[in-house]
Amino acid sequence: MIQLGPDGLVISELFEAGVDGIFLLDDDCKVFSWNKKMIELTGLSSEEANGQAIFNLSGQFKRTFFVDALKRALNNEGSIPTERLTFSNQGKFFYCQASISPFNLPYGEGIGCLVVLRLLNERLNESRFKPLVEESPIATAIYDRKGQPKYFNKAYGKIWGASTKISSYVLGAYNILEDIQLVDLGIMPFIEKAFAGETCEIPAVSYNPEKTPVLKNLGLNEYKFVKGHLFPIVNAEKQVEEVVLVLNDVTFQKQAEQILSDTHAKFQKLTHGLPGVIYEYEEIGDNPHTFRYISEGCLDMFGFSPEQILKNSHLLEDRIHKEDIDSYKESMRNSEFGARNWAWQGRIVVNDVVKWIEGKSSPTMLNDGSVVRYGLLLDITDKKEVERQYKLTEERLQLALDGADLGLWEWEHKKGKFLLNKSWAHKLGYDHTEFNKHFSKWESLVHPEDLEVFNRKTEQFSLGTKEVVEFEYRMKTKAGEWVWVLDRGKVIERTKTGKVKRASGTILDVNKSKITQQLIKQNEQLFTQLFENAPLGLVLLDDKHQVVQMNQGFVDMFGYSKEEVIGRQLNNIIVPDASFQESIDINTLTSKGTVGILESHRLNKNGDLIPVIIYGVPISYNDTTIGIYGIYVNIAERVKAEKELQIRNNELDNFVYKVSHDLRAPLSSILGLVHLANHEQNEDDLKEYIAIIENRVKQLDSFINDVLSHSKNLKMEVKVDEINFREIIDNCYEELSYLPHSKNVLRKIAINGTGFFSDVWRIKEVFRNLISNAIKYADPDKDCSFISLDIDITQDKAIIRVEDNGIGIDDDSLPKIFEMFYRATTKAEGSGIGLYIVKNAVEKLDGQVELESKANEGTIFNIILPNQCHNAEIKA
Repeated sequence: MIQLGPDGLVISELFEAGVDGIFLLDDDCKVFSWNKKMIELTGLSSEEANGQAIFNLSGQFKRTFFVDALKRALNNEGSIPTERLTFSNQGKFFYCQASISPFNLPYGEGIGCLVVLRLLNERLNESRFKPLVEESPIATAIYDRKGQPKYFNKAYGKIWGASTKISSYVLGAYNILEDIQLVDLGIMPFIEKAFAGETCEIPAVSYNPEKTPVLKNLGLNEYKFVKGHLFPIVNAEKQVEEVVLVLNDVTFQKQAEQILSDTHAKFQKLTHGLPGVIYEYEEIGDNPHTFRYISEGCLDMFGFSPEQILKNSHLLEDRIHKEDIDSYKESMRNSEFGARNWAWQGRIVVNDVVKWIEGKSSPTMLNDGSVVRYGLLLDITDKKEVERQYKLTEERLQLALDGADLGLWEWEHKKGKFLLNKSWAHKLGYDHTEFNKHFSKWESLVHPEDLEVFNRKTEQFSLGTKEVVEFEYRMKTKAGEWVWVLDRGKVIERTKTGKVKRASGTILDVNKSKITQQLIKQNEQLFTQLFENAPLGLVLLDDKHQVVQMNQGFVDMFGYSKEEVIGRQLNNIIVPDASFQESIDINTLTSKGTVGILESHRLNKNGDLIPVIIYGVPISYNDTTIGIYGIYVNIAERVKAEKELQIRNNELDNFVYKVSHDLRAPLSSILGLVHLANHEQNEDDLKEYIAIIENRVKQLDSFINDVLSHSKNLKMEVKVDEINFREIIDNCYEELSYLPHSKNVLRKIAINGTGFFSDVWRIKEVFRNLISNAIKYADPDKDCSFISLDIDITQDKAIIRVEDNGIGIDDDSLPKIFEMFYRATTKAEGSGIGLYIVKNAVEKLDGQVELESKANEGTIFNIILPNQCHNAEIKA
């Protein structure tokens, strides 16, 4: 063991001037002596090193083999590890072998360590291929036979964002054969084959240096998609000396493919649940074309089931009108040539019924050369507009870049020369000599909209704020076209005053990737607009049936804001208790990958039930349902129309029965009198027969007038005019003067206020029927019969009270009194339609009518009508 004297720790001149790096550590592994060679190897001065823990001075001193050797030395055991340490200083790499020995510290303070770093022959560790790949733009790394990296070029380090300092650490610490992440990615078998002497191709994988323990602290936390090749280098004895790894960064292509796939899947799943005929049609060269899919709507539109059409695609063509078949075939030929979009409008004949349809489709070219069309057929019979024929040509988005196509340029400020390599000069449409002769100023090729960015980036060269710049802009070709390029430039030489003397760089054609980005953005925008602007309620649920997204149509339909719904389950918000199980059932069905359709009711925010048709459309990825599109169609208007139709049908049935009965009864009576009058032995006075016949005819006329009034009330639009209640009431009394006892009924009329506007005809019908009933059903046992009409007019409404002291209505008849053809008494003859007309006329005017009555006491009608002065026509 080395002994140091008690007079101090003094390093001799020989120790200080040694050709090896030497330093001393105390029992806490802190440096207390550091020779000149260590300064050369690490770039750290004695002042920077002394007093510091050795592990804080370089990552190389943290390596496991070195730490283990220090532990052995502190236990009185020296060692010389076989692994090398690598240091970088001023752009140079030093490879050293460590010798670690224990020694006693003075004054009995414990055991320290003497570390000697012997410099190895640098060229023994260098790969002979280093000069070949050093300046190559292709990312290249070289490993020794044990898997430790010997060299990787700048392009390789740039993929991972590695600096020179990081590079030196990786060269010393990393071993590709010990990379656990490569095992997890399934790549290790390829690597092991290469180190066994077999050339291998590495498939595209996603690698993150952060996930490899030995590289974890480098701060390179970014996933990159890479693929490449491994080339083993063997010696004369067929032993592997080195393995060369060549990588390509395909991160952008993978991201573009994923975005396109996700966008297409979302759009396809959304349209799958919408009404209409959606289809997928395959064109295979000259072979018969077939449908691969067609939606259920084809049965209603063409009269064929999907199964029939899938078996025989010509069934649809057979439905086309003979006058439109030529235009259809011409459109098909035009679209198939060059795989264009298809658009056509024409007639089809189904069961002798002519329909107009509109069809559209977009093609997709498959790898086998066949074309698949995704299209939509719509019935436009009732909505056909002026025909518009147009053709759209759209190229399919490139899913991957064609590879690196670099142009090399060099610029000399003093000579004013700008040189571009031949291949890129030709790419721009110029001869190499022609380009270098005429284009001394690069700005002349830059798009005007990109000049600001271009000048700002190039100014960074001149000012010296950046030695390397990278930016995209559009470059003009000789043909006048604009091509997007990625320009990477570096200052090679500056003048003494800091101005750029010479610079060089590369140009990469990124036009296809730019077009790809624009198309992706356009498709995403189209999908977003379709989702947000669809006239339906749309929600997107995740795999736990929680709302992820909802459109404005859903907000308008149910009244809930996005903040109130997103993140929650719809079953807990809009599903009524009675419908809870059916909502679970449709979610379960959709989760299994089947489109669910349900007609039911859902609650809005106010608690009202809304009738809806619900489509549950599954969203699948890798045969797994990852979400659901819920599509809600409000069918309130349809339900309302169905109810109204049912009411009208019931009324019609009742109406037909009553009309036939009330028409035939008086006619039968008249016919009987005619027969009696013709009887030879009949000696009755014929004038009496004529009087009876006259009475029956008047009954028929009154009944027919009531029926016509009812029909007119249903069909006639409301016409607003100023109402003269006094004139209308007087006319009604005059028209009803033929009724028996009409002159014996006392009139009481009180009208307060003026300026009321409504429908004159309907107001007159209301008063005519109410006054008529009051006269017909006057109580003959009362000394004085009266009809009282009180009308109060305001700016908003008219309150009408019609009261009589007639025979009244019993309690059993009150609920039915406004029904068609209902008669509450047999004491007078009537059609039974009068009060039904009153109720319908009041409702047509948006008013209300209420009835109070007691048998043998009288009847009161209270009517409230809105004053429609704001709807009155302005007359000169």
